[in-house]
Amino acid sequence: MEEIRISPDYNWFRSTVPLKKIIVDDDDSKVWSLYDAGPKSIRCPIIFLPPVSGTAEVFFQQVLALTGWGYRVISLQYPVYWDLLEFCDGFRKLLDHLQLDKVCITMENL
Repeated sequence: MEEIRISPDYNWFRSTVPLKKIIVDDDDSKVWSLYDAGPKSIRCPIIFLPPVSGTAEVFFQQVLALTGWGYRVISLQYPVYWDLLEFCDGFRKLLDHLQLDKVCITMENL
């Protein structure tokens, strides 16, 4: 893991793409963390959802590559939801907050 943290690509990613924290639910403890890179005029980005044990940073190489080709990419780290419908509602609120029309979702699992 330390090798990744000292890699030039990772350091470039962390220095050019800020980590944003957004609250969309009434519960202030549910914080969505995300990296939003690429042209903000694109309202149909690619969204990466990490595995349960991962963070939004795990997709830094994909973010760098795809934004280099002109795509808008959002890598998310979602808060804890104990119910699938509650998660879907929070995710929808996040998409509304970001004013996105459509999204392409890709996700990883364990």
